[in-house]
This record gives sequence, structure tokens and C-alpha cells, in this order.
Amino acid sequence: MNRRDFTKLTALSAIGATSTQFLSTASASDKSSPKKSANDRIQLALIGAKNQGGRVHLPTLVSDDHCQLVTVCDVDRQVQSEAIQNASKQYTEQTGKSEYRGVKGMSDFREVMADEAIDAVVIATPDHWHVPIAKAAILAGKDVYVEKPLSLHIQEGRELVELTKKHEKIVQVGSQQRSDERFVIASEIVRNGLIGEVKHVEVSIKTRSGNAEIWEPEEVPPELDYNMWLGPAPWSDYHSERVHYNFRFVPEISGGEIANWGAHFLDTAQSGLGTDDTGPVMVRGMGERNPFGSRHSSFFDIDVDFEYASGITMHLKTGKNGVTFYGTEGQLYVNRGELYTTPKELIRRHTNDLPVSMRHTKGGHLTNWLSCVRSRKSEDLHAGVEIGHRSATLCHLANIGIELKRPLKWDPVRESFVDDAHANAMRNRPTREWWAV
Repeated sequence: MNRRDFTKLTALSAIGATSTQFLSTASASDKSSPKKSANDRIQLALIGAKNQGGRVHLPTLVSDDHCQLVTVCDVDRQVQSEAIQNASKQYTEQTGKSEYRGVKGMSDFREVMADEAIDAVVIATPDHWHVPIAKAAILAGKDVYVEKPLSLHIQEGRELVELTKKHEKIVQVGSQQRSDERFVIASEIVRNGLIGEVKHVEVSIKTRSGNAEIWEPEEVPPELDYNMWLGPAPWSDYHSERVHYNFRFVPEISGGEIANWGAHFLDTAQSGLGTDDTGPVMVRGMGERNPFGSRHSSFFDIDVDFEYASGITMHLKTGKNGVTFYGTEGQLYVNRGELYTTPKELIRRHTNDLPVSMRHTKGGHLTNWLSCVRSRKSEDLHAGVEIGHRSATLCHLANIGIELKRPLKWDPVRESFVDDAHANAMRNRPTREWWAV
């Protein structure tokens, strides 16, 4: 299906975009390369312009000489307007012109899909929109950068992987620790056996309970298209503390902190273990949640165990963000501010010519994606769609394990629970028919 044909899909679903997700590593352009004209750059649309979309992605895109931000799409008109103003101001300063009017605003995601001038999209919406929007973009012939966690449930993640392969699109997942030098070195140390054979991994993440007050409906603000904001999620009345940033505490919209911080640090564990194309074979978990009827009800104070076919065990718990790999010759700990080994001298074994290298292209996470969009080499992506799917699957397995309160056997090849119809039913989520893609 080409882009022109995609416009026929507009009767299928109204796809909107809004707010937040976590950051992609800021990418500086190659200062030694010749200045590109606007027409030579990758033409981009930002979908979801609040929080990380507006505060991190927008200024990063505007400052990158390899791309041109031409469209901001958000279902909140106020958020959209502010984002366009900020982008225009930044472009005005960069171009030296008295005024810049090159950024369009859109409220309906389908308009972005129908615009043949747009080459690629950056999706920074709530979790439940990630896969539907990414699917639509691929069908419209566009490359995709989609924030983590890749999916809201396991089945849709696999569907996106297969669609990406079929249409040969460049899809990067916003697991930006994959492009962070500290985490790259950590993975190379572990993958190359410098701490010996890995036996166990400890993953700690910050979890918050959200608001336990009773949820009572509020009037929808006039600037927000709330029906489109909900999109594929089951209908629920509006409340100001259940949208924008706080969506992550609403299970119908997000996987909670497990899918927020867990998507980053479980991904680091996967990277170090070299299990980017597979997953565990067992999961069991415990956790707390606010009472029924609370404004927020995702899990917190979590304690989850995984086991891999190799015998490696992994423990996910509430605590300070970080990952510890336990090997037969020592340990390695990494978070966003620290990297060290025990004994200390083990880290000195790391060199730039190790057999297993995690580096593919220079620059940050967004730069890596833009480089691959130009080269068409999906194998050079630091966090391609399969990687993002497998890491998100760990988050979903944890939530399912806590929900069912019993050990679950998982087949990572078939991506199904073994002899467990109840658990298998939770690999998917209900979708409002009008919004299915």
C-alpha cells in the first residue's frame, strides 16, 4: 500500500495523538558535515507534544540538521499551539529570520498519514497509542521512532514487528539507554564474558502508587478531544489526573511504572544477557495497588522473578533504578550515573576491539535512527522493533504475573503461556472497534 492509497483508511479509524513518554537521548548533528537545506532533510512530524514530546523531542528535532520538523500533531489544541510556538521560535533563532512559519499543526492523526511530504514520524503519545499509530504510519509508507514501552500488550507488539518486516520500514524504539555510552560499555563487558558466566540479574526500578483518592468524573476541557485521546482504550469518563503525564498510572492506558522505568532497565538486562530475540520461560510476581475506584491503580511495591531456559534467573523489584549482573568471576552494576565492577579491576578488561560490539553508528539514539532512515539499514538500529517488543513483553509478563498471583510458564518462541488459557487471554486487550487499526 502506498501513501496515496492510505487515505482510503481514513474511514476505518480516527487516530489521535497526545502527550508524553520518556526521553530519547539528545542528538547533536555532525558539526563537520555541510549544512543541509530544508528540502534535503528528513521531513518529520511529531505526534504527541506534551511532556517529553514537547520538552525533549521537539527541541532535539529542531536542532538536528539531518531533519526538518514540519508538523506537530496533538489532540490538545493548547499543547499543539505551544509546541508550534516553541519550534518556530527556535527555527527563527537558527535561521536568523524575523519570523518562521514552517511548522503546521494537526489534531487528527490521519492528516499526518495522508501528507505525502512527511517522510517519518516521532510518536510520543501515551502507551495505548504506540502500536496503532506506528502501524498506520508504516502503512502510509513512513519510518517510525516510537517511544517505549513499544506496546500496551504482547500480541500487538508482535503484530507491529511482522508489519515492519513486511514493509521494510525503519522503526526505532525509544529505549535510549541502548545509545548511552555507559550502558553500551556495560553490555559489552557482560556479553563478552568479562565477569564470567552470568548466573543472576537484579533489576531495581522506582515505582510510585499514584493517587488513591476516589475517581469522580470531571468536565472535559474545551481544548482537548478526549474521545480521540482515549482512542482504542475502553471508554472511561474524564479526570484531569488520568491524562497527560498521569496516564501511566491507569492500567487501561499504560503498564504503570513496570512499563515506564521497567521498559528501560529490563531492556538493559536483555541487552547484557544477549536475549534480544527471546525471553524468560517462567515468571511469578507480587505487588500492591490502590483500592478499586481510585484515580490510579497500576502496580507498585513490586517483587517479580523470571527464569530463562539457560538457567539464568532475574529479579525485578522496587528500589533505586539500576541493574546488577552477577557472574562467576564478579559483578557489574550500571545505572544512569554509575558503572562499576566488583572486583574493580574487571572493568579494565574492556577494550574497543572485543568480539561482541554493541556500537553501530555514532551519536545519540535519535541520530542513530535518522542515520538508518537514510541508509535503509535496519540492522544498524540500536533498538529496533524486535528488541523493543521483547523488552516490553517482559513488562507485560510482570504485570500479568502479579495480577494472577501464581507462577506462569512462558514459551518465548510461540509467545504464549503454557497450558494457561486465562493468562493467554491477557496477551491482548479489548479495543474499541471504531479505533482498531
